[in-house]
Amino acid sequence: MNQKKILAASLLLNFVLAAFSAAVFLQFYNLKSQIETLKEENTLLGKELNSLKQKTEILQSQLDYYKTQAEYYSNISKSTSIAEGILGESIVNIVAVKEVQLSFFEVSYEGVVMKVKVELKQGEGRILINTQPRVGIDLQTSARTAKLVAENFTKKSLEKTDVILTVIAQSDVDVVDGPSAGAAITIAIISAILNKNLKNDVFITGTINPDGTIGWVGGIAEKAVAAAKQNATKFLVPKGQKIVAILKPEKKEPIPGVTIVTYKVEEVDLNDYLKQLGYKTEVIEVENINEAYQLFTS
Repeated sequence: MNQKKILAASLLLNFVLAAFSAAVFLQFYNLKSQIETLKEENTLLGKELNSLKQKTEILQSQLDYYKTQAEYYSNISKSTSIAEGILGESIVNIVAVKEVQLSFFEVSYEGVVMKVKVELKQGEGRILINTQPRVGIDLQTSARTAKLVAENFTKKSLEKTDVILTVIAQSDVDVVDGPSAGAAITIAIISAILNKNLKNDVFITGTINPDGTIGWVGGIAEKAVAAAKQNATKFLVPKGQKIVAILKPEKKEPIPGVTIVTYKVEEVDLNDYLKQLGYKTEVIEVENINEAYQLFTS
């Protein structure tokens, strides 16, 4: 009789232990699933934050640029001097930033290299912009300033000259920072006026201000890599932008099997950054169009 009671107690205890083990296992499984979900959400949020920081930087640089141009042009009057039309042609590399949709929630930014062909023809002082193929880029304001600076640099009036700009890209692309091509376009217009050839292995990014200074832009690191991939020997950037902040991913494993990715802001020298990626492109800061033009032609 005692043996039967012991056996029954043993079976009951085993059943209780089995039920408890099953409950613990189920709880552990649910907890693991929750951790995996949180890990995926954390990674996604990190990527979204990265994209938003990049976009904010680019939009802020454009806002500052357009504000400066608006203030300048509101204070000047059109010249009434008479000049003859000028004939000329030039072509220059431009580097911009494009959006890349990685997934429904994730957007990344990459540098993209295009070319701008400048043609000067006798006309009415118009600025005409063409794209091949479709390129979502705003050049009207920067082209207007580029024309003004080129006139001041060469002491030649373009009042009777039409400036035709043709943006040439390998494929359709939505560019998000058109003003950053201002310095390159200015150099190309100067080259066309003076009938000088430009070096094909020199690239530049930067806005152009009416006084000829080169203004800050966003997406410097992405543009530097894009230029380096095109075998650029020199990549010219605005004064003070050779040191840039990049977002570097950091992986942590608080629990075995669970990896959390966060992003840390780190300042790097673009020359060192490109060397680490295996490129030999030299990054040079330029303050104004005079310095930049010399590097394109010397």
